[in-house]
Amino acid sequence: MNADGPVLSVTGLRAGYLPEVDILRGIDLEAVPRAVTTVVGPNGAGKSTLLKAIFGLVPVRAGEIRLDGQVITGWPAHRCKLAGLAYVPQAASTFPQLTVEENLRLGGWLLRSQPAELRRRLEWVYETFPVLADLRRARATLLSGGQLRMLAVAKELVVPPKVLLVDEPTAGLAPKVAAEVYELLSRLVELGITILLVDQNVIESVKIACKCYLIAEGRVVRSESGRWFLQNLPQVIREMLQGRAEATA
Repeated sequence: MNADGPVLSVTGLRAGYLPEVDILRGIDLEAVPRAVTTVVGPNGAGKSTLLKAIFGLVPVRAGEIRLDGQVITGWPAHRCKLAGLAYVPQAASTFPQLTVEENLRLGGWLLRSQPAELRRRLEWVYETFPVLADLRRARATLLSGGQLRMLAVAKELVVPPKVLLVDEPTAGLAPKVAAEVYELLSRLVELGITILLVDQNVIESVKIACKCYLIAEGRVVRSESGRWFLQNLPQVIREMLQGRAEATA
């Protein structure tokens, strides 16, 4: 455990999908321990690419990623998972024809040689998510949109992560269901989990954030506390549209 620094830090990160085409152009950020750090920005800003690069799904061409003080730059996804990173993508990450428990057991694949520990972690998940306990034998295809998002998050918690990367968790959900998802993320923080959240829902994601970053065209254009973002939402929205920070008094 690195007690002197952030649990996750990114420095000078440049990454992209095609050779010599950088989507991220020198990103610097830190995830606040045991809190939500939110990244917002317009479509195409590089938000989802940032999470994928951290998790080893997009090639990194320059810069450094540290997890708990250890350099993990360029590690493949399975090694990042072993090190304590978990990733909840925007796209569906559950298997619809499998039951809730079967999906959770897949999330605990790294514990397959430790059956007692796997059982203990599954019971922890069911205690933390009572709705899933009631549905443990139901196929995922029968779950509501909110329940599916809950399952997607819970699946990544069977193996305890140091940092949970969450991409657009409320995309396509009704406002009431989206509110439940944000409440869930806040509850995970109370359990000591560090969250790096990428979101288009500026107002709601900022409300639960300790620290916020606004990125545009692959660069950080604003880095402030969640409270500052919430108190200056009109300015933040203008900066999202302009792709640059305004001068502050």
